[in-house]
Amino acid sequence: MTPIVERLSSLGYSVWWDARDGQARVDEIERQYAASRAIVTIWSDNARNSSWVIAQSAQALDDEKLLQMRIDDVRLPAPFEHLKVAELHSGKAEWGMLEAALAGLVRDSRPLEPIDHRAIQGAQPNLVVAPRVLLTAVSAALAAFAGALTTAYNGVMRTDQLQLALIGVLVVGALCALVAAQRLLSIRRAGG
Repeated sequence: MTPIVERLSSLGYSVWWDARDGQARVDEIERQYAASRAIVTIWSDNARNSSWVIAQSAQALDDEKLLQMRIDDVRLPAPFEHLKVAELHSGKAEWGMLEAALAGLVRDSRPLEPIDHRAIQGAQPNLVVAPRVLLTAVSAALAAFAGALTTAYNGVMRTDQLQLALIGVLVVGALCALVAAQRLLSIRRAGG
């Protein structure tokens, strides 16, 4: 525990933990919890089997200030296994993810992104497709606009027909852009 506390303290964070291995008074724990801007649950086999750790983690999750790290290969209890967790075991050292989330939550007051991309890979929309849809919509509208201008310039289309064609191109392009924008917004809301 000491190396983790030293690392977080070296980054300028004020760190409190029950240094007496569960002997801290409940009112002290509650006071420290209320004063905190982030709660870092350090998952281990002992923590996984502690109803107190699970209860505090659940409260921190509800209060949107839970960050997690795993220091051994323990399976996390529900619902925590679906949340982001920095892996610090088996030669892994994902300090960067934890430090970025901690800085965002504490220093920048940014809300957490609680859902881990690994847990929702099958359900997450393809993030590459949305910009392509928008690009395709804009390209199609520009091609139709160029085609309408060319036909009017060559005398194939009258001015009133050109106006009607351009209004149609504008409406189709706007609808395509709205659909693409709605898709991008739903991806952002889903945490993408």
